[in-house]
Amino acid sequence: MPKWLTLRRRFALFFAAIALGGTTLFAGALWMGYRNGGGSPDGYVQAWLAGSFGLMGLVAWIGYLFDENVARPIRAVAADLQTRAKSDVSVDIDQAPGRYLGALAPAAQAIHEALDDARKREAEILAEKTASIRRDKALLEALIRDLAEGVVVIAPGGEILLYNQQAVDLLGELGIDRPLGRFIGLDPVMEAAHRLRQDTAPPSESFLTATCDGDTILTGAVTDVRADDGLVGHVLIFRDATEDLRTHGELDGVLSTLVDAARRPAMTIAAVLDVLEQSEDLPRDAVKKFTSAMRDEIDRLTTELNRAETEQSAMSDSHWPMRNISTGEIVETLRAVHGDTLSPAPQDVHLRCDGFAVTRLWEKVLNALRDNPERRDFRMGLEIDGQHAVMSLAWDGPTLRQSTLETLIGGRLSEAYGSYTGSDALKAHRTDLWIESGPKLVLPLPLSPHLDVAAREPRPDFYDFGQRSTGDQPRKLSDLCFTVFDTETTGLDTDKDDVVQLAGVRVLRQRCVRGEIFDSLVAPERLIPQEAINIHGVTNEMVRDAPRFAKAGRDFAAFAEGSVLVAHHAEFDMAFLKRLKNGQGPLFDHPVLCTARLSSRLYSHFNDHTLDALVDRYGVTLEDDLRHTALGDATATAEVFVKMLPVLAERDVTSLEDALEFQNS
Repeated sequence: MPKWLTLRRRFALFFAAIALGGTTLFAGALWMGYRNGGGSPDGYVQAWLAGSFGLMGLVAWIGYLFDENVARPIRAVAADLQTRAKSDVSVDIDQAPGRYLGALAPAAQAIHEALDDARKREAEILAEKTASIRRDKALLEALIRDLAEGVVVIAPGGEILLYNQQAVDLLGELGIDRPLGRFIGLDPVMEAAHRLRQDTAPPSESFLTATCDGDTILTGAVTDVRADDGLVGHVLIFRDATEDLRTHGELDGVLSTLVDAARRPAMTIAAVLDVLEQSEDLPRDAVKKFTSAMRDEIDRLTTELNRAETEQSAMSDSHWPMRNISTGEIVETLRAVHGDTLSPAPQDVHLRCDGFAVTRLWEKVLNALRDNPERRDFRMGLEIDGQHAVMSLAWDGPTLRQSTLETLIGGRLSEAYGSYTGSDALKAHRTDLWIESGPKLVLPLPLSPHLDVAAREPRPDFYDFGQRSTGDQPRKLSDLCFTVFDTETTGLDTDKDDVVQLAGVRVLRQRCVRGEIFDSLVAPERLIPQEAINIHGVTNEMVRDAPRFAKAGRDFAAFAEGSVLVAHHAEFDMAFLKRLKNGQGPLFDHPVLCTARLSSRLYSHFNDHTLDALVDRYGVTLEDDLRHTALGDATATAEVFVKMLPVLAERDVTSLEDALEFQNS
């Protein structure tokens, strides 16, 4: 059956056939009456016209009622079932439109509930099967997040697959699927990767490169990642070489100053000793004078040695991988390994420490404690003591021997840290781990000077290992990178009004990338009217120091580089973006998808295609205080778009070209 012959059209043709057949029967009956009865034909024609129009009106009215109460509800129920079959939507099916369909709407709801239960059971089974994977993932995240070096994993083409916070600190606002060549000179890296393919090549190859602005010199190593089907990508571990040079210079300065400062006391002490050895009969006063002079020089030498030690220690501390990390993240990592047997601390603070070393030390202690089954009910505690947070681990059962604790501390922390021991880590943090009554273990650590006590934020996504299309085939719609955005404006006139807020979120391989958002207030060229403020809440005071649209727009263009733009009622938002020019051409020449248009094509039987309607239809949760803010609406649109992609695929809309044609048809 042709695709254009939809259910509603078939019903419409059915009733049209009834109307046409009825009028034909009227005509035949009247003709027979005229033929057999005689008389004037005008009366028969008038009767046929009146009867035909009456019949067609009756059929049209019945057809309209049938369409409203049968055809459209059937399509709505079918669309709801199809949406839930292809996308994870847990909201109940609205049975009100199908109230005249008998058992069909309740049956559809029963199917939805069965499908939802099956998905929940599948998720529970999957969660049980992947417990060990979650543990390893948590440890890997802790290691990567807290390494002193920047870590970036790139695809063979140079697109970023993974990065850590240190890489962001060194290179700027990195993004998944963006080319690393935007941030650093990639040629030295790829040359080093090419050297890895030689038969006698080492496991990793070093490289020296610079950031694209030339301000920072980077040194590091690259390693290939291979699978059964060949090269998957490259792992880059790098650091700021200028920091090494600075530290080396400072250490040379400390050493040079120490040598110069120690030369005079050493020479003086040597001269005094020569005099004392050569003059055996010196008067007591002279001996006392020489001894006092020697003590003064020794004190001076000791002072210089202490000063040099302090400066060297300070430089070592600044060079050691101390980072801001919350105690909650440490405990979450431990709970990923030990499960619910470990109770979290009642509060969460930020520390300045080597998070991986601290986590690994606690893990070793917990493993040793759990070797004795009489120990149970392990509890993490936390107290603030001046500039330190005192972490503690309490339990019920026998205490831990001091000798056992010393053995644990003296052992190596991890293969990744080589011969580095727990004692070395405690020394680097200028702290100690000891046993107190209770029993419990106590470990004081320095608080972060910039982040005292703060609520934990969800961990952002720093990685994506999705498969990429190869060759000349177009990439699937589900594999593309999208920037879902929204604007708030001074009004609805795209020619005269101005943008006051611009926000965007990234969608990559059917998931929202939580760690990569753009959110900027914009200073308009005109005052924001009160009726607009009542809608989006952006006041004139809030945008007083905000950037102008030209600056915010260019920053957003960098954020959205290489992606497909998505918006709800995109024509309105794009009208503002198209004002911006790059040289002689438009700054935004991206392909654009509109969720409102896509919805109207997917669900033509629905009359409401507002963002609120789509949020309800797909079961997307949006906090009330985020509604009608640019970031809130962009986030809601992104969540809707992610759930819409599988439904589009069911309609054979699988590529960007398909989606553009589908929404514009």
